[in-house]
Amino acid sequence: MSVLPSANCKPIIYIVRGKRASEMTEMSALSPLLFTLLLYLTPKSVSQQLLPDEQKLLNNLGLFDAEIYDKSVRPVFNASKTVVVDFGFTLIQIVDMDEKNQVLVTNAWLVHKWIDDRISWNTSDYGGLYNLRVPAHILWLPDIVLYNNADDYTAGFMPINAMVYNDGTIFWSPPSKLRSSCKVDITYFPFDKQSCPLKFGSWTYDKAQVDITATNGTVDVVGYTSNGEWLLTGHSITRHEIQYPISSEIYPDVTVVIVMQRRILYYVLNIIFPCFWLNILSCLTFWLPSDAGEKITLNITVLLSYSVFMLVVAESMPQTSEFVPLIGIYLTISMSTSSLCVFVTVFILKLHHPGPRPHRVPRWIRIVFLGFLSSLFKCKCSRKRKRSKDGENFMLSESFSNQELGETSSIFINNHGSLQSERNKKYTENRPKRRVVVNGPESSPQERRDSYSNIDELLCQLGYMVAQTNKTEVELETIEDWKEVAHVADRVAFLIFLLITLFSASVVLIAIPYFVHDKHEGL
Repeated sequence: MSVLPSANCKPIIYIVRGKRASEMTEMSALSPLLFTLLLYLTPKSVSQQLLPDEQKLLNNLGLFDAEIYDKSVRPVFNASKTVVVDFGFTLIQIVDMDEKNQVLVTNAWLVHKWIDDRISWNTSDYGGLYNLRVPAHILWLPDIVLYNNADDYTAGFMPINAMVYNDGTIFWSPPSKLRSSCKVDITYFPFDKQSCPLKFGSWTYDKAQVDITATNGTVDVVGYTSNGEWLLTGHSITRHEIQYPISSEIYPDVTVVIVMQRRILYYVLNIIFPCFWLNILSCLTFWLPSDAGEKITLNITVLLSYSVFMLVVAESMPQTSEFVPLIGIYLTISMSTSSLCVFVTVFILKLHHPGPRPHRVPRWIRIVFLGFLSSLFKCKCSRKRKRSKDGENFMLSESFSNQELGETSSIFINNHGSLQSERNKKYTENRPKRRVVVNGPESSPQERRDSYSNIDELLCQLGYMVAQTNKTEVELETIEDWKEVAHVADRVAFLIFLLITLFSASVVLIAIPYFVHDKHEGL
């Protein structure tokens, strides 16, 4: 096909038949140049007929001509008319929640829809074309911004096309990554639930010029992608009208509220359970025998484990001093319990090893620990007591008969190693005595006196030996009493610390989160 201009500048199109394939290929390669040349050589009316329908419509609308369409003025002919913008919010993803800086990061589509009175056409004139995609920057756009924006305002929206319909309706939905400020309450961390508002509205136009409404009154979450840390539990979109102190005009806004709850599985497996088992391990310290020498070692090891564990936990916990997290309270209680276990263990070891000269167990400790608590915890005594009464005398008596002196002398040894004569200890007369009689027809008085002296010396030595033996037995008995007290104290401390561990875990990790969940459900 070849194109030749006629004398009156109208193109004459000749159909060339019978051309060879090579000649047709050369002509098809030259067709763009011929078409461009044709646009310059033909009149404007003819060139418009050769353009695509969309391009003809775009040229006729004059969107690129500032004299025909000025994007800086509102799209109404009557200045008293209000431009109504239907605003919709499509939530795509909750990207992050920065508790330290109190910033919520979300991906969303901001749907805008309004009517431009300066744009309209008849679809039959353009081959049934009823909508047109044009760059958004050539149109008038409502200056709707995020009031609680925590990012740079100069970033703007992604440059996308807007859909223009034949009745003047314009649909514009730019995808955005929003960083909004959100008041974060981490009191019940990691069982917390956050409610973050996103407030959208016109920055310069009041209600009389640009009115904003909520499309369908709900947030679109059809294409929502779930977050690994936060669970989306609720959402809402509402319209408000506010009169600011700087002017008497009313400024409408649309507020989107996103309610989300933290997923606790990560924190339960990596923080709560290890902390709980470290508490149980601290309690098991009191079941170790005191003679094993590993009680303090285990306590210090658990305490050091807490120190290392706190360094790991600190990275996962929100760094803020405005609220005290629930998990922080639990970790503080656990650290305090473990530290207190060390002090109690040292005290019990001191009871178990009273020293070389132990004091006797006081009567009230004997009644409470060796009496009531020992029977309560089924702690049986490891030995039988050899002495049934304090101050009972261990007695050794020797009686001597002297015919020349005409007297009988009996010597007694009490349990403290002192010698007692019969004349000074009348109350021992009825006790059985062992009597040694020293007399004979061939013994002289001097020999008898020497025998008496040797026997007195022997009795003094024997009394000292018996007294030392008895003193050693008393000390061993006192040490055994303190060991039994320490054994009972171990059982009492185990029960107390076990109850503290279970109670703190139940209240902090079960009761309070359940109460908070019911309170939120009631709201």
